[in-house]
Amino acid sequence: MTDEHRQFVDAVMAIVTADDGAVAQNNIQRYFHPTEPFTGSKFEVLADRDRTNRITAADIVAVSTLSVNIPAEVAVWLLSEAGQLRVSSLLANVPANTDLWDRPELLAPDGDLWRLWSLLGTACWPEPAKGNGMGTTKISKLLATKRPRLVPIFDRIVRDALPPVRSHWAAFTEVLADPERRTEISRVTAAAPDHISLLRRLDIVLWMAHS
Repeated sequence: MTDEHRQFVDAVMAIVTADDGAVAQNNIQRYFHPTEPFTGSKFEVLADRDRTNRITAADIVAVSTLSVNIPAEVAVWLLSEAGQLRVSSLLANVPANTDLWDRPELLAPDGDLWRLWSLLGTACWPEPAKGNGMGTTKISKLLATKRPRLVPIFDRIVRDALPPVRSHWAAFTEVLADPERRTEISRVTAAAPDHISLLRRLDIVLWMAHS
């Protein structure tokens, strides 16, 4: 493990294990409590989990529960025939029910998820545009609707809470590569609904600790 990744892993686990995990446990319970105003608790509920290889209007709505909105021009392209074909052709090559630590090669720089990330960075109607309003935060949240067990959400709050890294995909892969770390994350997030992926539970713990 590189020094960069070691610092990242240590920072993540310090948040996870604070007060023997009591802080994370309390935050997970708060996040999913029905009387608490965390719209992100409905992210997975609203995302279209039936059509795993298509980005649909439901996925675009789901992203809005995480305090960002997909620009209208991007949404129009994503829901167009051309957009549906381009996105689906890439998602079809990425297994939907696979965890990050089991298939880290799926996040390799030459893989289809990277190609889809790049595509979303210019996706726009009526023409592709680099300044389409889609940065790391929005792209990671949109991809997480389709591959919640593979793609980590990475927004400003989580980024600022952790040491800088060249690739947050590689850094989160290091965090979850170790079975003992996964067991500890599972322990402190046990109150989350069963359908919430371990990767998403970790995102919530990090976000709640610094929001």
